[in-house]
Amino acid sequence: MYARSVEKQAVLAVLTLNVARFTSWPEQAKSILNFCIIGDNIVQQSFENIDSKVINNRTIHIINLSRLRNLEQCQLLYVSELERNRLVPLLAELRGQATLTIGENIEFLQASGMVGLERINGKIQLNINLSSVKESNLLISSRLLKLANIVSFPTSTY
Repeated sequence: MYARSVEKQAVLAVLTLNVARFTSWPEQAKSILNFCIIGDNIVQQSFENIDSKVINNRTIHIINLSRLRNLEQCQLLYVSELERNRLVPLLAELRGQATLTIGENIEFLQASGMVGLERINGKIQLNINLSSVKESNLLISSRLLKLANIVSFPTSTY
């Protein structure tokens, strides 16, 4: 069970890297791209393999967040299994900021998350909440959008 969980999280980390590869941030001049991670030790370890990789002339810097603070430093926020009562205010705090939010299920998207990586029948479905992405002034390549399931949820008002 542990090995399968590590393998699953490693796949999600690589998919997150690829989503970032096809995303443009308004402040592209920065040379560092901070990937902030909220999750258990397995999730955090799975992202270690992409730390210091370079995409689009920017070096990835992994930041493991144990507390939901200092989110302004994050260009990408990966959230694994956060209770709804903590997730909704977190995403509300980031609304309109140029932080790409990625989570692991449809509830994440319903709470105004941007990208959901959902496991369905052993495969990972890429879901994108395009209205949340547009609200943040991020641009996701049409090449990636063609591979994704585009979903629409009204902005969360919790």
